[in-house]
Amino acid sequence: MTRILVIDDEPLNHQLVSKALESLNCQIISAEDGDSGIARARTWKPDIIITDVMMPDINGYEVTRRLRREEQFYATPILVLTAQSGLKDKLHAFEAGADDYLSKPFEPAELAARIAVLIRRSEMIPVATVERDPAQLARTIAVHSLRGGTGCSTLAVNIGLSLNNLWSSAILLDLTMTAGQVALMLNKNLRRTWADVAHYKQDELDMDLLNSIISAHDYGLSFIAAPTFPDEGETLRSETLTPAITMLKERFQYIVIDLPHNFSEISLSALDAADIILLASTPDMASVRATAAALDAYKKLGYPTGKIKPVLNAPFPRSSLSKEKIESAMGMEFVATFPHAVDLVVEAINLGRPLVLDKPQEAISVLLEDFAFFISKPEHKKNKPENPTEAWNRVYKRYQSRKK
Repeated sequence: MTRILVIDDEPLNHQLVSKALESLNCQIISAEDGDSGIARARTWKPDIIITDVMMPDINGYEVTRRLRREEQFYATPILVLTAQSGLKDKLHAFEAGADDYLSKPFEPAELAARIAVLIRRSEMIPVATVERDPAQLARTIAVHSLRGGTGCSTLAVNIGLSLNNLWSSAILLDLTMTAGQVALMLNKNLRRTWADVAHYKQDELDMDLLNSIISAHDYGLSFIAAPTFPDEGETLRSETLTPAITMLKERFQYIVIDLPHNFSEISLSALDAADIILLASTPDMASVRATAAALDAYKKLGYPTGKIKPVLNAPFPRSSLSKEKIESAMGMEFVATFPHAVDLVVEAINLGRPLVLDKPQEAISVLLEDFAFFISKPEHKKNKPENPTEAWNRVYKRYQSRKK
């Protein structure tokens, strides 16, 4: 039975919520102020928390922030239920770490529906380390470019989702610590981020701590978000990131990393750990120069050529810089070319609905899904899964049609 904690200073509201949620067969307990609500949460460990905003001691935003700082509540869904209905009030709720927001007076059916959705989402968040054969470590894919605007985040999000849809075990790491957009592109609210574990030393970091910052997309992709504010991102160091990636490699089949456009300490740690570097380019001179500079740096760092997979993103219609000219300039061939689809990409970002999920039949989505299969582990590509996913069936069907 789902256990729900209602924090509200008006006893009548406790009764209204209880009545609205009768159809869900929930066990409900209440608290009449923020401090007692936090104390009740610690002892009772509810599955869902509903909190008012305006209360006599601490408000609901602060209640949410304090709960999110505690590991046991990192994944507990929190809904803010309040008479304050302005846009700023909603933003405050989400910035504090709330999963959902509903204004009073509310429709009982809507509250019940929202709580049912939060319960389903919470069940998808990983809570325990899965033991893995040490020899079967995750294939790690770093998406990199020295120039912004090359579509790195779009590639990382869609490839991460595709790999998870194919093999059901992928995690996406947002390491663009000054302006990470992965959570936005997945339409997910920030609860905890890299900043929450950045101060831990290598010998203090364990899988339980990493679990506390792992979130889950509705379709099952796990991800770790970058912090909202740049000063929080500056606290993450390689001595924390490197062991974190090592532990995640033992837990997942695939790790996709969205990197900043530089060779910072964080970038180098991720590039060193990567099995594949997807070097994203666009067909303009600035991007070509940045690509050449990146290739030169990879060579000096001793990365093998086979580790680097250049991809050409969104070639412009009638561009003077053809794919062949760019390949000649950089001395390497692109392993994939993704079509010009600016309107689709911008819409996907604005709505938080990634292309491979929202428009799987579009040419760019098909290419992204097929490319994810192309960079999958050899042992995965050679054998049909025991329980093939819909994504695997789509890719296999396309492969078979090409053979005819």
